[in-house]
Amino acid sequence: MIANEKDKLLAFFDSDGRWCQNAEARDAHGSPVKFHDPLAAAWDITGALCYLFGWNRAYALFGSFERHIHKRKRRHAFNRDSAIESMLALQSFNDRSDTSFEVIHYLLQTMPVWTGISRSSNASAALSSAATGEDSSTSKALRTTV
Repeated sequence: MIANEKDKLLAFFDSDGRWCQNAEARDAHGSPVKFHDPLAAAWDITGALCYLFGWNRAYALFGSFERHIHKRKRRHAFNRDSAIESMLALQSFNDRSDTSFEVIHYLLQTMPVWTGISRSSNASAALSSAATGEDSSTSKALRTTV
């Protein structure tokens, strides 16, 4: 997830009336509708991801959001089955009786964002700086976070 996507999700779920359970979306009367239905007034987390970013991007975000919720690292390469499993896990989490809007909002607020620098890029820059004796901002950042 990138920063502007996180910002869009937080703005989208600005009140508990925009979130729902047991359906990907609901209209103003509480009846289930598809996430892209013009009458939709509230969405579950997977419905909101699809509505805001389209199916292809939502499909890519399901795994990272599901890993954040369950606080685990990626264990296998991204594939169709793992994305669908993550979507189903998100739906199951969203629909649990102990999941509230406050929980969803907190998870959105704490969702990590991609900064454009891969872990290997950070490590390579730090090693390069150490080898040459240079003091780059990347190596400074690594020393303060390690």
